[in-house]
Amino acid sequence: MAPVWVVPGALTVVLLLLGGCYASSEGSWCYDALQCGPDTWSSLGHCGGKRQSPINIIAKEVKYNPKLGAVTLTGYGDSKKLREIKNTGKTVDIELANGLQLTGHGLPATYTAKAFHFHWGDGPSKPGSEHYINGERYSMELHIVHTKNNMNVSDAVKDPQGIAVLAFFVEAYEKAKGKTAEAWESFTKNLEKVAEKGEVSDLDSSISLLDLLGSTDLTRYYRYPGSLTTPGCEEVVLWTVFADPILVPDEVVHAFPYALHTTESSNGPHIENNFRPLQKIGDRKVESSAALKEDGRSAASIVSQPVEFLLFIFVATLASFLPV
Repeated sequence: MAPVWVVPGALTVVLLLLGGCYASSEGSWCYDALQCGPDTWSSLGHCGGKRQSPINIIAKEVKYNPKLGAVTLTGYGDSKKLREIKNTGKTVDIELANGLQLTGHGLPATYTAKAFHFHWGDGPSKPGSEHYINGERYSMELHIVHTKNNMNVSDAVKDPQGIAVLAFFVEAYEKAKGKTAEAWESFTKNLEKVAEKGEVSDLDSSISLLDLLGSTDLTRYYRYPGSLTTPGCEEVVLWTVFADPILVPDEVVHAFPYALHTTESSNGPHIENNFRPLQKIGDRKVESSAALKEDGRSAASIVSQPVEFLLFIFVATLASFLPV
């Protein structure tokens, strides 16, 4: 479907990973104020670098890599791996138990999933994905963050390929039904438990990451080197951005900005539009997986064959009127 729109302990470590410096610089950056918004981030960490994320992926400019097949996700179907959810005041972070692994061509090692979080706008009418495809964006974006060889965070951010992030677009679709839609509806009920900044809650054991991903085609994606999208924006990320969105009910997309607050009060501002603006791609090359190229060939074939046939008929007809 095309886009609709042209704690303690281990959790603290996870927050360090997701935000670059949630723990050490909490409050020194924001999304919605002139004094601390994205325009000021260039002075924080590596945010002024040349390999920053997110980017606008232009399909016709990507480099086809025939070796990029489906990524392999191990343990993603285990519903006991989703442990805790926390409102950081900027997003919600979900801590994962050990044992979820990512492998695939182009990834230099086995990567272990540590946590996942979201970026969104302000409901279905105001989309908030961080990455764009051909200038278009989706309602939300899901980021699953992994570290190389199960490194700790301090080591991962020092390795040029220390972190791998799987990015999935999430799109509001009023007719979304079935198991995937039900999994998202069940998951978003947890947001009420962490409405205020700093609140942490256990997650029930009935939902797995695979339930949330649904039938997403893991062979169709883009790959590029980039950064974390929050300060300090360390340029150590191998991004895998999946082309096809996860379709969810409108109510799911409404729930994130409606239920979550940026302060330790239910009267505080809602968390909304928590996405970083697009960054320059510079001299980087985005690669496309084999399946995306095959789709392109198929589409070209469907279009070109009728055109060639009509051209043949035209030439043959014209020749019949010419003198022999």
